[in-house]
Amino acid sequence: MSGRTPLTPVNESEQPKSSDGLPEPPAPPVKSSSCHSLVPCRSSLAAITDEQPHVGNYRLLKTIGKGNFAKVKLAKHTLTGREVAIKIIDKTQLNPTSMQKLFREVSVMKMLNHPNIVKLFEVIETEKTLYLVMEYASGGEVFDYLVAHGRMKEKEARAKFRQIVSAVEYCHQKRIVHRDLKAENLLLDADMNIKIADFGFSNEFTLGSKLDTFCGSPPYAAPELFQGKKYDGPEVDIWSLGVILYTLVSGSLPFDGQNLKELRERVLRGKYRIPFYMSTDCENLLKKLLVLNPGKRGSMPQIMKDRWMNAGYEDAELKPFSEPEQDFGDLKRIELMETMGFSQNEVKKALDGQKYNEATAIYLLLGMKSSEFEVSSEPLCNIQRTRPISDFNGSSHSPAHLRSVTTAQKQRRFSDHGSLLVTKPVIFATMLTNLCPATPSSQHPAPSSPSAFSVTSSSSTTPDRGRFSRGSSSRSTFHGAQLRERRPATYNGPPASPSLLQHTPSSGATPHRGNSSSIIGKFTSKFARRSSSGEPKDEGRESKPRSLRFTWSMKTTSSMEAGDMMKEIRRVLDANNCDYEQRERYLLFCVHGDARQESLVQWEMEVCKLPRLSLNGVRFKRISGTSIAFKNIASKVANELRL
Repeated sequence: MSGRTPLTPVNESEQPKSSDGLPEPPAPPVKSSSCHSLVPCRSSLAAITDEQPHVGNYRLLKTIGKGNFAKVKLAKHTLTGREVAIKIIDKTQLNPTSMQKLFREVSVMKMLNHPNIVKLFEVIETEKTLYLVMEYASGGEVFDYLVAHGRMKEKEARAKFRQIVSAVEYCHQKRIVHRDLKAENLLLDADMNIKIADFGFSNEFTLGSKLDTFCGSPPYAAPELFQGKKYDGPEVDIWSLGVILYTLVSGSLPFDGQNLKELRERVLRGKYRIPFYMSTDCENLLKKLLVLNPGKRGSMPQIMKDRWMNAGYEDAELKPFSEPEQDFGDLKRIELMETMGFSQNEVKKALDGQKYNEATAIYLLLGMKSSEFEVSSEPLCNIQRTRPISDFNGSSHSPAHLRSVTTAQKQRRFSDHGSLLVTKPVIFATMLTNLCPATPSSQHPAPSSPSAFSVTSSSSTTPDRGRFSRGSSSRSTFHGAQLRERRPATYNGPPASPSLLQHTPSSGATPHRGNSSSIIGKFTSKFARRSSSGEPKDEGRESKPRSLRFTWSMKTTSSMEAGDMMKEIRRVLDANNCDYEQRERYLLFCVHGDARQESLVQWEMEVCKLPRLSLNGVRFKRISGTSIAFKNIASKVANELRL
């Protein structure tokens, strides 16, 4: 890939830039009389597409994740109407080591075809930028699910953990070790199936050869990594699986500390507490995973045959995933692509060559089940496109739907691995700082898919999951044996958030200053002030909240009018000194924290209608900032809502 002459996608250098460095939102699409009745034709008008913020065949919608040298955009594929996540990496900010790691990540993702691993559809490379077009997991991160719910019941945790184990075992079959397994890298699709993401620290391993790089997230890191020992590969993933299982079932980390030194000591002791509600079978599985001696740690076959793993699956014991042959001969998809202007020979060449180009991406997107995507509100033939001039490549995957059955035994007892624990509904109550050296090699964007959790409102309050006895500045992954001083975070203004169906000019956004040192206020002088009544002017906007499937809790549902819910949200944000800006009638872009202390968080709050219910809910979606900082403020705001 790196030896290829970089090619520029349409309009990258010519389009006007938005506040986050990407093109401004498009004018409404224009119908084409030459378009096929079902799909847009290939010979779309360039003049129309030139006015749209886009990369290749993708219309950029909004920022859903940000990092130091990369960001993630939600985008819509203009030919199929499918939503995707595009990871945009600034190659000019990466050193040679970081570049090597980046291309290794791409290489690894090309090898993987598993229903519980985020799919890579297309790679677009320019002289300065790399675009990775990936599957959009609309359910957010497992971490955010735990923020909203506290912990999972064992039946639910089993269903998720079976999917995680299946995907990790598949990677190990391929001689790939992930090395950064954690709740933040476990995403959920629209059907709440697991999607493992972020292979930035993955590597290929060979039996008999040792790896020696200390990378990953310290709370999930195996003891041999803290000791600086060389390792084979799979065993460090298995330890991380143990931490993940504990986290799913208890809502907290097994090993924690105020600093890296304290965490290291606790990990090397291997002692952790067992909640009274955890079943004996689950505890026994943890004893196979969280073993200090990597040689005695459970193997994948042992884990997959474990009693807890297969409770309720007696007729469907978890077995290694058998990768199906790629279906590159679907005549219906090929015929449909012909109506778009692709020749059969062109499609065949792209598929047989396993190229991650536009033809492969379209074929794969057309093959995805409709349930994996949001329903498009635009007729496909109304969407214009131009053909990008670049050499990309792609792979195929299919979704999984796993179920589980079990019950947790609610009993007090002691574990061989630790003392009695009566667990509070506090997730990650004392999270450790995840250190990240100030080198580009360790910097990668915060979620690769949107990290959204949702809290629906009611008069009752949820347990306080946002109180931390010890604060931490970040939970990001780090890489390398030497820890360097972190650079302070900086705020570059709110990311652009163009609407799919319309674009509200900047004068329509209404910033609010939470205090005299407002963050947003310093960057939004171009925006109009709120009306004297304190309410935003919503002329021309949607009058109803959108209906959306998202993670919510029955304890906090409400039949209150959406407008009244927005007033209550603004009241609580004001009370917590949060800055916010009205992006749409029922959508606020919020900022809280101090960049100098690395506690700055950007997130969205949106009032949405719950499908098939006469209820509204509040949807939280992190844009940037550490997981722990987001969890703190989001939980506090959610608990203070009186709706």
